[in-house]
Amino acid sequence: MKSKLLGIKPKLGAATVIGFLAGVSPVMHDFWSAQDPNQRMNDMINFGKNLALLGGALALMGVEEPWPASVPVTQPQFTHIDEEVRAA
Repeated sequence: MKSKLLGIKPKLGAATVIGFLAGVSPVMHDFWSAQDPNQRMNDMINFGKNLALLGGALALMGVEEPWPASVPVTQPQFTHIDEEVRAA
């Protein structure tokens, strides 16, 4: 989640969320096998929510990197003073 929030490796973070939701949702919210109507309804609602989150993660994978609001992750820039110290 941090990667999507900060914009650091967002596609990797989105892929992780997609993998998690795709694996967990059918197991945790198997509304098709519930006998109790209330349980079936709750599982169907939560399964639908997870599908919506999965769709959102798929949409985020389509955003080009770096994201406009990403935290810049670059190598530190050395000033000319630092270069002079290194040369000495």
